[in-house]
Amino acid sequence: MSEPVLHYLYDPFCGWCYGAAPMISAAQEVPGLQIKAHGVGMLSGAKAKMMSAEWRDFVRPHEERIHVYSKQKFGDAYVNGVQQREDVLLDSTPPIAAMLLAEQISGRGIEMLRRLQTAYYQEGRAIADKSVIGEVASELGFDGASFVAQLDGLIQDQVTGHITASNELLTSLSVRGFPAFAMEIDGKLHSLPLGRYLARPAIFKTDIEALLQKPAV
Repeated sequence: MSEPVLHYLYDPFCGWCYGAAPMISAAQEVPGLQIKAHGVGMLSGAKAKMMSAEWRDFVRPHEERIHVYSKQKFGDAYVNGVQQREDVLLDSTPPIAAMLLAEQISGRGIEMLRRLQTAYYQEGRAIADKSVIGEVASELGFDGASFVAQLDGLIQDQVTGHITASNELLTSLSVRGFPAFAMEIDGKLHSLPLGRYLARPAIFKTDIEALLQKPAV
């Protein structure tokens, strides 16, 4: 019997993914559950952009709803700081690479992702900036300079393939958008709909545990 895996499809600049962070925390309480994060590259490559009034006006109504449902806070440094600037790069690739690198170094990809989300949405830090990624890595106990030095190679060699595979997985789940979640048990995928759990992370944990207790068919 293979180890059960919770697949988590996300983007670092997806506010709903930030809103789902309590769900991930709840899932981490399930013994023996592996969590794999898959970055979809919402703002990668040609889709990368600079912060702008248009982007701010697009995301703010969503962020208000996210806060209502998830209780996740969007800090003043984000709302009245980074969102007011036009020199902030919105590029999913560097933070996705940071997640992958932290996972490869010490199995701490989820921890890196959570810290990057907090750095952006609460502290108003530009998480596509490699120097900021280095600072965050240092805060998590990595050697910041070494981490950044390895980041470019990973971006060049692995991120495009990772994003492609993530989007193929998203398509296979037949779900609309992200974040998306699926439990893999003995090679079978069981989709877990965001709408059921965003405001109820404890139910997310309970349903995962119930899936794990089901007898194999």
